Amino acid sequence: MSTTTTNIVWLQNNQDEPIPIELRTYIALFTNEDACYQFISSLPPTLRGLTLVVTDSTISMDRLTKLKQISCIYMLSSTKPQIKNSSKFHGIFHDRQSLINQIVADLNRTKSLPPGFFTGIMAPFQGFYFILTHPSIWTRALIPAIIFTILLLIFSIPGLWGMYVFTDRLKQQHTSRWIYLGIWLLRIVLYIVAIFLSLILALITAQPLSAPALESLVRAQERELKYPNRPEEGFCSSVWRSIRVAVISILFSICIFIVLTLAEFFFPPAILITMPLKFLVTGFILAYDIIDYPLSLHLFGVRERTPWFRHYIWATLGFGLSMEIIFLIPGAFLLLLPAGVCGATILVIAAERAQIDQPLLLIEIPT
Repeated sequence: MSTTTTNIVWLQNNQDEPIPIELRTYIALFTNEDACYQFISSLPPTLRGLTLVVTDSTISMDRLTKLKQISCIYMLSSTKPQIKNSSKFHGIFHDRQSLINQIVADLNRTKSLPPGFFTGIMAPFQGFYFILTHPSIWTRALIPAIIFTILLLIFSIPGLWGMYVFTDRLKQQHTSRWIYLGIWLLRIVLYIVAIFLSLILALITAQPLSAPALESLVRAQERELKYPNRPEEGFCSSVWRSIRVAVISILFSICIFIVLTLAEFFFPPAILITMPLKFLVTGFILAYDIIDYPLSLHLFGVRERTPWFRHYIWATLGFGLSMEIIFLIPGAFLLLLPAGVCGATILVIAAERAQIDQPLLLIEIPT
């Protein structure tokens, strides 16, 4: 007998097909759920990064999912399994060969390091390159800009018409030349206000309404990276989740900016500190908003997202600052938002793979 290291725990029943010998030498095999649970729970709680593969959909996953040592779960099931949503479920496979192919791809993949500041900076540009080299997703990438244009027309046309009617009635009530000139100036100002408000409303609503298209880009990027796709989210739930995240981001940014602005007002020299802080906070909020797309598809809840952003704070800041600089280009927000979403997907997958790529268990293999 010889030994090797692995991070893959395979749980199946006795009636399952035998595992290919080339794969058998890289996994810790169990045929009993209780034995598997007892083994993993006996490992040090500080150990992280195990991949659990379950090929029997009748096995109860509740207590296995709660084990902190497990970071990734692959499951084989011909039908939709009755399991609780968890960020640990990285893939539900409907045929055995697809599952084996995924495990082989994971074993052969180049081991990755946790993403850092430079990785975060480069991620949006990698996302842009992915979109540029895949014409099949160009239509989906243009959807945010198309929706924004439609919403801008919907909001601005009634607003401009209303301002025209309002000032036209004022003109009919006055005959003075100076008042007439003042009404024309008022009309121009009201036109500008109407267009500005329409822009804000269109920007706020375009991103949530584009959520399904942006999430399809996440899945396309995942397929490119050979990451298993999860079941698709419904349109309404996707839009609603995106709205919630947008509202949280807006409220958080307003509170922070009020505090920093008050500090500048009462103590003007503080502007040397508050201005860079505003730039950093804006970058972090942008990153939080955009990285939410792949995180939510990976079933990360609010409690799981907070430690994720804390653990990868430098990668998040690098990503946010990169997006912030890109968005300084006029009109770039909606055109380059899809690139940011694809870049965020690259970042999230790099973080997950770095967590599960380290061999942790010493196993015996036949010679």
